[in-house]
Amino acid sequence: MTQLGDYHVKEPSGGAQSWLTTDGKPPWPIIGVGVAVVFTISLAAFWFLDRGGDEVSQPQAVIEEAPPTPAPSPPPTAPDPEPFNLPTLDGSNEILRELVSALSAHPGFSQWIITEDLIRTWVVVVDNVADGRNPASWVEAIQPNGNFQTMGDEPELRIDPKSFERYEPHAQIVASLDTADTADLFRALLPLMDEAYAELGYPDTPFIETFERAVVRLLATPVIEDQPTLVARVSFFEYTDATLESLTPVQKQFLGMGPDNMRVVQDKLSEIAQAIGIPSERLPNGSALLR
Repeated sequence: MTQLGDYHVKEPSGGAQSWLTTDGKPPWPIIGVGVAVVFTISLAAFWFLDRGGDEVSQPQAVIEEAPPTPAPSPPPTAPDPEPFNLPTLDGSNEILRELVSALSAHPGFSQWIITEDLIRTWVVVVDNVADGRNPASWVEAIQPNGNFQTMGDEPELRIDPKSFERYEPHAQIVASLDTADTADLFRALLPLMDEAYAELGYPDTPFIETFERAVVRLLATPVIEDQPTLVARVSFFEYTDATLESLTPVQKQFLGMGPDNMRVVQDKLSEIAQAIGIPSERLPNGSALLR
């Protein structure tokens, strides 16, 4: 029992899945993969006021006005920015990868955008999270190093804190995302997300609604200050606490990042969601539990 999480992604209508299976891929930390991109252009125009000519006194009895000083020509105005031509869904990957790469200077972020079909993958990931399913198989490129570890024996079997350390780079990458830029490009690419979501079988549901459900589900996941106990089954682990065991698979997997990493991810996700335009009153504030 050394591996955390193998969730086979079901079709959108699929039900809940078991968690902490021992033979599969470790989970994502979902948040950065796709919220992600920005195309922002800022221009400034400078204008100068005309300056009138000075009067010049002449020695003659008749005072003549000196010719007015020509007003300086204004500097050339910066050209209008090239409009952002939204690519087609099938042709979006290269430009999207280039734009996403500008969202974070963290060297590990590049591994998060090597997927061949970023928009469609992002949409499936968000749909899975919104429904409580774990999208691990869609984001294998960003799985953590090392194995899931436990410590102690039942009835005091717990997750070893070393397992949480595997997710510190993921939390750091999420924290490094530029909030405003990520939100800007999210809005710019929303038509492509809607198109991909329609392909997935939801032609009448705006993708932003599903994104909000995913955000709310993750922000509503309780942060556990003390490590809860586990019980070992044949091929997976369960929480002994019925409240924790009743959480959705993706929330249980999120708990596996550890409390410190969870807070980092939740804080950044809340910032990005509000920057996109989701009202703060519709977002959970998060909670901490002692177990």
